[in-house]
Amino acid sequence: MFQENQDIRREKFAISSYVDLKGGTFKKLGANDVDYKLFDDKGNITSYIEVKVLETTIAHSFPLTLSARKLLKLIDKRLNPVVLWSCGDGIIYGKPYEISGELVWSTKLDDLEVKYNNKKQFRYVRF
Repeated sequence: MFQENQDIRREKFAISSYVDLKGGTFKKLGANDVDYKLFDDKGNITSYIEVKVLETTIAHSFPLTLSARKLLKLIDKRLNPVVLWSCGDGIIYGKPYEISGELVWSTKLDDLEVKYNNKKQFRYVRF
């Protein structure tokens, strides 16, 4: 329970940090949806974002991983999708159509996941 609450707190901090960079506001979506919907200062939807909390620092977070199902759900929104990883010392983010990864079978998830190894394709913000 403690870890779950801490992850939620870190997720909210990460999305707040991202929104501070881009401007606007955000809204948490339901459990069966992507994580957040982002709005500009006039209340128009600007993008959707999936956030993953990591226990590592930025330097030790690669390869980044994301469930292929979550990535497809995000891309299906069709409106400026963004993937964001919250690390202990900052955030890593990118747009799915600007980054490339490798599709692999995860024995941990017992499902497909995407692994991202190219650090140069991402943007970073340190806290």
